[in-house]
Amino acid sequence: MFLFVQQWEIIKGKEVDYSNFILRKHLPAMTRMGLNVIGGFHVILGSGPRITSAAVADDLLNLQKAMQSEEFIEITKELHNYVYNYSNAVLKDTGRVDMANYSMALGTWRFNQYFKLVPGTEAEYSDFLKNEYLPMLAKVGIRVQAEWQVVIGNALRLLLEGVTTNLVDVAQAMVTDEYRLQRRRLLANFASNYSSRILAPTGRVELAYILGEMTKSL
Repeated sequence: MFLFVQQWEIIKGKEVDYSNFILRKHLPAMTRMGLNVIGGFHVILGSGPRITSAAVADDLLNLQKAMQSEEFIEITKELHNYVYNYSNAVLKDTGRVDMANYSMALGTWRFNQYFKLVPGTEAEYSDFLKNEYLPMLAKVGIRVQAEWQVVIGNALRLLLEGVTTNLVDVAQAMVTDEYRLQRRRLLANFASNYSSRILAPTGRVELAYILGEMTKSL
């Protein structure tokens, strides 16, 4: 599975026009191109652009075709009338996290961790992730539903995508002794250039996606 992530900031004073554009033109265009947009988030805590849009694709070839299409180029140009600091990246699942039930449930928050894996530690990291880090995160209330590797973008980094139902769950998890201990182990042995972000759902994208899925069965 591949994830296509677009990020941007909204130009001040254009929020209403931006929302109308996203719902009426941008999301329908993404769907026509086969870019299945399943989530929209704004960053509550962490660096980088405030808005994130995520789309999934089964294969890289069709994703690249969509990104190179005239419709994608034109709709992205139009998007720039409402946003700035735009960037995008393509990520591939690493296979280290079970993604059989991957979803973008309405209203869920994200606690995302980004880092580069120290060369030569892949086997030890995989064991640590499976047997210690993921169980610890689940215990403190953060369910990791995916691990992604950037394959096209600015940096070759990993993304651990954690899911919670609200901001309080994330805050409580981050102050536990278990989280602090295992995070120190991650940084000491396996990770460099580490950062994290807390993202809240925008509601626009998820609701449109869920309604679209529901109408397919009608």
